[in-house]
Amino acid sequence: MGYKSIGKRLQMAREEAGLSQEQLAARIGCSQSTLSNYEKGRRRLYLAQLEKIAEELQKPMEYFMQPLSDDAEGTGTKADRNCDPDAEALMAALARLSPAGRRLAVDFIIWLAQREEKIDA
Repeated sequence: MGYKSIGKRLQMAREEAGLSQEQLAARIGCSQSTLSNYEKGRRRLYLAQLEKIAEELQKPMEYFMQPLSDDAEGTGTKADRNCDPDAEALMAALARLSPAGRRLAVDFIIWLAQREEKIDA
């Protein structure tokens, strides 16, 4: 999972909440252009910032970590209906960690995914 997938989920959640980029950016303490770059996957989104976003949008952190499916309309995606057993186990393990532990785990997973994308390219 890369920044683009997380960014698309972020955009979907923001639109579902009925917020503009300007409104959400003001609530989380960043500029509209920074938020736009997060949504487009052009800028690294650190876990602390993602936690603020998740709180503002009233979404669990796991929502942003789910892969996108062909049905990218928002709620009710294929990923939501048929979650991979490994992904479910990962989400359950993440839920048991402290916030600091979750930050480390998510950062590692993002790093590993990017590493594998580079190897496959």
